[in-house]
Amino acid sequence: MKSRILFAIFSAWMCIIWALTSLPANEIPDINLFGIDKLAHFGVYFIWSLIARLNAKDKSRINIGIFIFMLIMAVLDECHQHYIPGRNVSIYDLLANWLGVIIAWFGCGFYLHRSRR
Repeated sequence: MKSRILFAIFSAWMCIIWALTSLPANEIPDINLFGIDKLAHFGVYFIWSLIARLNAKDKSRINIGIFIFMLIMAVLDECHQHYIPGRNVSIYDLLANWLGVIIAWFGCGFYLHRSRR
């Protein structure tokens, strides 16, 4: 049951990310002040990765697939913004997305491994 709930939250969070990045630039507030924009990118992908990692089984091939899926989705999310009015593709946004995924994934994995000892 816990697994289904976490999967639903994981899927819903992914949909929220895509919905927010599909908004035209004139419909969202400009938060590009002192790198807060990059922090927001990092944060939403960090949370998404944390949800996924908490649901993942240890040393499973599925884990690798989920991790790669998340990295690819970050790329696709950034690329699809090319078609949204007023939005653009940014390598720095992509790097912030990837860092959020990577740090949450491995940080959570390390924590879970240490807590089982």
